[in-house]
Amino acid sequence: MTFKTINSILAEKFPELSEAIKKEENFWKHEEVPPYCLYGPVVEPFIAKLLTEETNTSLIKRFFDFFEEMANCDDIEVRNLVTVSVLESLWGNFTLLSIAHKYMHPQTRKLCDGLQVYFHPYVPPELQ
Repeated sequence: MTFKTINSILAEKFPELSEAIKKEENFWKHEEVPPYCLYGPVVEPFIAKLLTEETNTSLIKRFFDFFEEMANCDDIEVRNLVTVSVLESLWGNFTLLSIAHKYMHPQTRKLCDGLQVYFHPYVPPELQ
């Protein structure tokens, strides 16, 4: 897994996103979609919806397994991608963040908890 291959890995692992990925690819036409432009507008809202509904726990678990792979990746850009495009967005909604904590694996949780320094004044007591 590298930053260069992360989009194709996402598409392969999550056919549920194929329509949204295709839409982004059409927008970018003949250019490769930059990963941040795929993970922010496609993955982040999809995860937010899954966590809000919390009915498809097997899909949520698949995503968080993938996020853990990203969090453990040797490529720093992949780790930054999951941190900025997924975990930072969860900090914007403490309800979703608390639900997501149930599905996070150790390295993903470590990256997520590392963001607390930036959001500390806003953290509710139950997440501290």
